[in-house]
Amino acid sequence: MADTTTDSVQDDAGKLARYWITRLQECDRWQQNYLDRCKRIVRRYRNERPMAEQPLGNDSRRFAILWSNTETLAPAVYAHSPKPVVMRRFKDADPVGRQASEVLERALTYSMDQYEFDDHIKLARTDYLLLARGTVWVRYVPHEAVDDQRGMEAEEVEDEGPSVTNNAETPDQIPYAEVVCDHVAYDDFGMEPCRSWDETTYVWRRVFMSRKELIERFGRKIGAKVPLDWSPASSQNPDTAVTSGDGDEGSDRIKRAAVYEIWDKETAKVYWICKSYPNSPLDVKDDWLKLQGFFPCPRPLTGSLAPDSYIPIPDFVYYQDQAEELDELTARIGTLVDGLKLIGVYAGEEQATLQNLFMQPSGTLVPIQSMAQFSDKGGLKELIQWMPIEQVAATLEQCFEARKRILDDIYQITGIADILRGMSDPRSTATAEQLKGQWGSLRVRDKQKEMSRFARDVLRLQAQIIATQFGVSTLKAMTDVKMFDTAQQKQAVMQALDPQAQQMRAQQGQPPLPMPPGANPLELQQMAQRPTWEEVNGLLKNTPMRSFHIDVETDSTIEPDETEQKQSRVEFITALSQYIGAALPLLQSAPQAAPLIAQGALYLTRGFRAGREMEDTIETVFEQLLQNPPKVPGKEASGDPNAVQVATIEQQTEQIKQSGAANVEQLKIVQQQQEMPIRQAEVQLAQGDQQLRAAALQRDPNPQAVASG
Repeated sequence: MADTTTDSVQDDAGKLARYWITRLQECDRWQQNYLDRCKRIVRRYRNERPMAEQPLGNDSRRFAILWSNTETLAPAVYAHSPKPVVMRRFKDADPVGRQASEVLERALTYSMDQYEFDDHIKLARTDYLLLARGTVWVRYVPHEAVDDQRGMEAEEVEDEGPSVTNNAETPDQIPYAEVVCDHVAYDDFGMEPCRSWDETTYVWRRVFMSRKELIERFGRKIGAKVPLDWSPASSQNPDTAVTSGDGDEGSDRIKRAAVYEIWDKETAKVYWICKSYPNSPLDVKDDWLKLQGFFPCPRPLTGSLAPDSYIPIPDFVYYQDQAEELDELTARIGTLVDGLKLIGVYAGEEQATLQNLFMQPSGTLVPIQSMAQFSDKGGLKELIQWMPIEQVAATLEQCFEARKRILDDIYQITGIADILRGMSDPRSTATAEQLKGQWGSLRVRDKQKEMSRFARDVLRLQAQIIATQFGVSTLKAMTDVKMFDTAQQKQAVMQALDPQAQQMRAQQGQPPLPMPPGANPLELQQMAQRPTWEEVNGLLKNTPMRSFHIDVETDSTIEPDETEQKQSRVEFITALSQYIGAALPLLQSAPQAAPLIAQGALYLTRGFRAGREMEDTIETVFEQLLQNPPKVPGKEASGDPNAVQVATIEQQTEQIKQSGAANVEQLKIVQQQQEMPIRQAEVQLAQGDQQLRAAALQRDPNPQAVASG
């Protein structure tokens, strides 16, 4: 019964392996024409020639137009490594989101610095410009700390070969982890045949593993049986299988097994398949990364696409005919240039005399025995006949002109203007050159946006892995952000810093709360204004909430600017200074406006990336300001009940004059406020006079007597 069950499991494993081998073969047939075209383009880019043309002859001369165009566009579409920009999606009061954004941005920056991130993106850029498709593969690599005589070293937890690593342990059990991306060559990447990226349900990449790597990754039971079906000699034709017998150590050193790592969205599983081993998959695992898009690779860089297929069309296809004409003209020009030689014939009977003549230095006169006889033969003009080169020069000039017209056609097709190639007409004006630069960059702008999108997607994948897979200990060491671990720890430390709380404990006979060893009270006060690691980690691990609160972007990948960070800080400080300078008079005159001024300052700060580091301090300052509002300076109270009011009005007038913000309407308002006490006094006098008259009328009803009195 047990044998029957085992046979059934093996049959199911064999069916699964053969199923995916069939799917891989379908992908190969779907993109075979594209791969063949790419191989020809790569050979052209490398300037590879048949062996018969290796001794460069006239016919083998070529114009390196493909290399020139690629190298011209490369720095225009991607000039420098991007910088991660992680911020709150909505610029509101969200201290946990703000702190989580800072932690994630620092972790991304550190991870990018630890491996050659820029090199992998540049390789994808070259594939994109040459072959209209480029991509990378993101990997999570956990490590464990190992003691040895040299100290602590980081080693991988479980070696999964060149593909991915197994997340067998929880993040908090991993003391150190990395997230990296690998460039995937154009012929090592594939997907389900589809018309758009949204339609594909699985993607794969191919890696080449040695016998040792196979055994370490998949175990000896499978790793020792997998045929090594690839070698450098077969790389020109991947369909050619290369077999090697077990124990052939010399062959195993250069041969590899082509292993396909397949991510299937429908089953949410990852399969490792070898076409030469149909007995079973090398391995099957459930999705452990839990990425939002499932695939560990971003949407590839893609060039021109037809509406009925997601197979891209390389740009070289559209001007390869012109490139061939360019090569023909270049070869013809080379032949004509070789013919531009100063050669001729001379009379053989005068060989000795003519050879003696040509060997003399400049300015030398050569004697002739019989000058009359030499003149009778026509002199040098008749004895020497030079080969005419006027026709060759005229033909050569026409060839150069024809080649220039073909180059113009190629630049029209590709959209590479002369301004992008660093060329300009000296007769052109500055305005004309500026317009040429603006219009010349329109065709390149789409490629720039595509590269920026690709770099952003790669960083988003890395950010998701960092947020979900990295433990708090790793994030602490990687980012150096000072926060309390839990709310209980923060509360205990704050009570230890509170003298009244310590005094109360002493009165109750309790021991004083201990301070953290080597702690700085000022630093602890600042940490108290921040959320805890428990809160930040909770937000990072919650994928929907993290997406709601945090957005991952990149800065420009086109124009490097070394002073960008400095300028952003100066811009923020300038804006904040201007705001405080304008708001201070209002705060002094109307302390009740402090909440409005505080919200305005925070609104301004959150709009600047450089202001994120100062947001905590600004919030603390305004909280203290709201608790202790400033007192209005003025004259001390005296017998005059209007003294304080008059002093306030005078101070307002002086502040308006000093700040330079006075205008006619403001002066009128101030003048009305100054006249208000006088008008109130006049009204009071009039009311008193009426009361006196009314009392007099009651005593003497004769109005004339009252008026005369």
